[in-house]
Amino acid sequence: MNKKNLLITLITATIMTSQSIHAEDKTSRGLYIGGFGGGGTSDNDNISQSGAAYKRDEANAIHGYLADYDYNANLLVNVTGNSDPKTVSIGGAQIGYELSEIQMGSNSGWGLRPAIEIEGYYLGSSMSANLSNPNPEAFAAVNSVGPNPNTHAPLAANSHTFNDTINLNMGVLLANTVFNFKTPWSNKILPYVGVGIGGAITSLSGANSTQTSNPQMPTGYEAGINHFNSNNNASGSAFATQAIIGVRAELIDKFSIFAEYRYLHVTDSNYSFGSTEYGLDHAKTSSWSVGIDSMNYHTGVFGFQYNL
Repeated sequence: MNKKNLLITLITATIMTSQSIHAEDKTSRGLYIGGFGGGGTSDNDNISQSGAAYKRDEANAIHGYLADYDYNANLLVNVTGNSDPKTVSIGGAQIGYELSEIQMGSNSGWGLRPAIEIEGYYLGSSMSANLSNPNPEAFAAVNSVGPNPNTHAPLAANSHTFNDTINLNMGVLLANTVFNFKTPWSNKILPYVGVGIGGAITSLSGANSTQTSNPQMPTGYEAGINHFNSNNNASGSAFATQAIIGVRAELIDKFSIFAEYRYLHVTDSNYSFGSTEYGLDHAKTSSWSVGIDSMNYHTGVFGFQYNL
């Protein structure tokens, strides 16, 4: 083989290799980064609140409040209710790696492009719920000292109510598996589905718990009293999962935009707020325990991705 033919052979091999690599690149993005934001709504989440209102003695009594001071008991508060649906906002970033395309059928035009992602995002919302005691609330004996050591007659079911409002801020970290589908109709527009698993750290702030009904009070309610007044902030963590369905469009080389629906599920979590401390204006209480059942969010997201 002379030098001219060898040169032609080398150039042809180089072009064919380059085309092969380019074609292979088109079936896999490899490493990519992205950002996204959007909003949605929350479901009705069950909230519970429990604590103890400590007994008053006659010297520290509010006139007309539990007038028979001979009994020696604390009121055990246990109320529950559903929060109202609220709007939510989210925003975050992700890094992922898309694997090589898997052909689906011989010459069908269909292909599967699996990817793995790590993403973190912020979710902001609020909670508002009316809580009541589903069962009678008991007065628990403190000790056997005094003329009447027995517990007082319990408060009737649904007679002790609170209105709770809470600001919610959540940080979510998830590992996703995403399945992108190449269709016979377009190499640039790809529908996809995905699932994610991880955790959420929730910060509750500015919490307010107002008693709206109490048969033991002369007025029947407590205006201006926040039962979390000594500390109205709390935090907790929970397990999180999500499901994703969306569509991605490749606009220019390496740059894509996407739109998707996300369903986020966060498991039960528990929080501790401060005791009620208003001096003589309110009976002192224990710290308040607040439990939030699993939280569910439905969001729409728009974002971009860039291939590295």
